[in-house]
Amino acid sequence: MHDSRSAFAQAFVRLTEPLIFSRRRLTLAVLAIITVFLGWQATHLRVETGFDKQLPLGHPYIGVYKQYQKEFGGANVTLVALRQKEGDIYNASFMRTLRALTDAVYFTPGMDRARVSSIFTPDVRYLEVVEGGFAGGNVVPADFQPTPESLQRVRANIDKAGIVGRLIANDHGGAMVFSELLERDPVTGVKLDYIDTAHRLEEVRGRFTSAQRYDYVLKQDAPPLKAGAVLRSVYHDPRGLLFALRKFDAAPDETGAVRSFRGWQVEVREQANPDYNPDVEVHIIGFTKAVGDIADSAVEVFSFFGLTVLLVWLLLWRYCGSPKVALLPLACGVLAVIWELGLLHMVGLALDPFAVLMPFIVLAISTSHGIQITSFWLNEVADNGLPPLEAAVATYRRLVIPGLSALATNFIGFGTILLIPIDIIREMAINAMLGLLAIVLCKKMLLPCLLTFATVKDPVKFRAHQQARDRQFAPIWRMLSGLTAKPVAAAVLVAAALLWGWGEWVARDLKIGELHAGVPELRPDSRYNLDSAAVVRDFSIGVDVLKVVAEGKTDGCIDHSIVSLMDRFAWRMENTPGVQSTLSLPKLQQKVFNSYSESNPKFNTLPRESGALVITVQPFPSSTGLLNEDCSAMPVLVFTRDHKAETIDTIVAAVNQFVSELPEDAPVKFRLATGNVGVMAAANDVIKDTEFSVLLWLFVGIGICVLASFRSIAGLVCVLVPLALVHVASYAVMVYLEIGIKISNLAVAAFAAGIGVDYGIYIYSVLEENVLQKRMALRQAYENTLHQTGKAVIFTALTLAATVCTWLFSGLQFQVDMGILLTMMFVANAVAAVVLLPAFAAFLLRPAAAAAADAAPSAAAGSQVT
Repeated sequence: MHDSRSAFAQAFVRLTEPLIFSRRRLTLAVLAIITVFLGWQATHLRVETGFDKQLPLGHPYIGVYKQYQKEFGGANVTLVALRQKEGDIYNASFMRTLRALTDAVYFTPGMDRARVSSIFTPDVRYLEVVEGGFAGGNVVPADFQPTPESLQRVRANIDKAGIVGRLIANDHGGAMVFSELLERDPVTGVKLDYIDTAHRLEEVRGRFTSAQRYDYVLKQDAPPLKAGAVLRSVYHDPRGLLFALRKFDAAPDETGAVRSFRGWQVEVREQANPDYNPDVEVHIIGFTKAVGDIADSAVEVFSFFGLTVLLVWLLLWRYCGSPKVALLPLACGVLAVIWELGLLHMVGLALDPFAVLMPFIVLAISTSHGIQITSFWLNEVADNGLPPLEAAVATYRRLVIPGLSALATNFIGFGTILLIPIDIIREMAINAMLGLLAIVLCKKMLLPCLLTFATVKDPVKFRAHQQARDRQFAPIWRMLSGLTAKPVAAAVLVAAALLWGWGEWVARDLKIGELHAGVPELRPDSRYNLDSAAVVRDFSIGVDVLKVVAEGKTDGCIDHSIVSLMDRFAWRMENTPGVQSTLSLPKLQQKVFNSYSESNPKFNTLPRESGALVITVQPFPSSTGLLNEDCSAMPVLVFTRDHKAETIDTIVAAVNQFVSELPEDAPVKFRLATGNVGVMAAANDVIKDTEFSVLLWLFVGIGICVLASFRSIAGLVCVLVPLALVHVASYAVMVYLEIGIKISNLAVAAFAAGIGVDYGIYIYSVLEENVLQKRMALRQAYENTLHQTGKAVIFTALTLAATVCTWLFSGLQFQVDMGILLTMMFVANAVAAVVLLPAFAAFLLRPAAAAAADAAPSAAAGSQVT
């Protein structure tokens, strides 16, 4: 029977085969030059992120966020809480530390200094009724001295200011420094280095909690600096094995310039830390600090990469029987990762901490293709006795088209993720596609070329190892070939349908968004998550805030119909499950009016007269972030207990319900949303709206590639349906593991599907050739297929699963979750391909002489393949 694909395949092989094999040394030299260049590029790759990359810029919530970011602040909030270990905060030692902490946060590069607040900043004021009228001022007076009388005065001012629960802990046992960060320096326009800022915040913590200080002292003159100058102070011992080579930045000079030095240029001097306070604890939370902790854990992730490489090599050694041969596909896989990182830097991107698993994905895909190529080469050497060069040429001719088809399928599948309008996800997709480009050259050109130089020290022993391994697998292949019998195939397909139904039923409970408090990318017992739990426990606010902007007419803050409706909205929010507290201008106006009425509880309300409202709004300038310049927009700050998907959905639904109850001519328009919870709600909405279309186009793209490769409905069904079944089952597993669909794992789950399609393509390409061209009976054809490629598929799945299992020991919780999920998907995709593909083939893949094949003696069907 004529193979419609052979004309293209033969033309492609005729074009590319001489480039690889005729001038092998030249090919290797060119690839070596490319490797050196891209390796040099990879050394310049930075690990960095940005808050704006998390934003779905086309979402209406983000339109509100951008519109009011300058007036009401953004969502990139950092909270630094100072906690007294025993007793309350009204003592001299605590106040000195809090003042110094406020200054330290204020002068941290990247902070929006206009939005740094604590009881020591002038924007925190109190108001009280006195005999002659009203008195007010800073909560902590400018002339404050920590005497007992002054401390009692500060306590009284705090009660009058109404900041307990916000800037002061509910039990008066701690205080908060509130701050926001700027995405770019307002003077230079330089983008904020989040990881460096996180490290600086950690130094702020160490300044008050570490008993020792370590000064970097310059050894020799470095004009204009003199020897002995202190370049920088840190609060952990920086000395280590590679300290002399480590680069660090000195503290900014008087002009703000920052110079860099190496460890060998300085002497580290240890001394007692004068700012150390043994009676306090410091808790730091916010996006910047979370990213810094994730990035620090990324160093550990790359150590797992080294462990993965070692484990893969040992398993390949066991499979191949030769450590040198096993090293070739592994080396090509590592080179593909280096090329990927180099290409990433060339296109102007950095490696985001949330995308730190992408090199593992590229290594997994390259390992999958490398094992297939090496396995076929081993068959040619062991079964047919071909020398390395001829075996490599035969392997290339047999696998180049299926391999490129699988990679094209991966490429199109990963490209569909670009449909999600969130920059971090699009960067991950670009990262993966650059990795696939590297795999095409490293696995389809470099590996076959290297195999031509592979030498076997003892050919007889080598072939004996391969044949012994094949004899061990032969009974398994013979048993699995029974899946091609129609009764068995029908039972398998019914079981698969039931499994599909179960997966769909369980996946109904799959959530989009976070399912745990704190930062789920980090372990529950991580420093950040413990800090987050402490802040939520001690204060009525946290870093999780939803800001709903109330838009009305100009001078709306002195219109009773507007402020009263805002107050009613805030009351509704306070009584919504998941809300910790609210803050708005009308709420503070009530307190001012109550103070004018001698604190009579009867007047704890909003006055109806505009003239009275004018007085209540005077203490609150637009710099407080509670109103804009003309008072036409005012935010209602809704502090949530956490940012779980259920909490966000409940609060957003409550906001929408309140808005739907308003008449069309309501004086206020409530617009969602800003604040970090508003950003999360927008991201969840985008994922919810695009998830189905992305998956649809993912499988449509895979289907088109498979259909173009095999030009048959049988090939499409045999390859695509097992892949879709595993994807549905993976969603059910995510429900049981309590993993929600979010930015950090959406792309990884799709990439796993891209890896799984390789199994089906390699198996079906050999099976179709055996049935349609070699005219084998289906059972015999499948047994022969498993002999050629089945062992490589199973070994690939087990190898990838074994290496991914090492992630269970990671300090990153999302790497642990992805390790469990990918282990299941790697194994499940291989099992589905080996079990379901022949079951579908029993009904769909029929040669022209099917009747004659069915009438063949049963002995032929069970004949052993040699």
